[in-house]
Amino acid sequence: MKLSVLRWLFDPATSLLAQRLRAQESGHMSYDTSWRLARVTRHPDEVVYRHHGHLAEDSGDER
Repeated sequence: MKLSVLRWLFDPATSLLAQRLRAQESGHMSYDTSWRLARVTRHPDEVVYRHHGHLAEDSGDER
């Protein structure tokens, strides 16, 4: 099942807000980005998770 479908099933209010935000940007914002923004707007305590998925997979640093 696609992630967007799961998001609609588990949190329709956030998904609807994400659609509204995306429409305001005339579709220039991805659904994933708009959903994350909507989620943080509705649940400010989850701001620590905002950048999850936007980070590089491997920074190439050898430790």
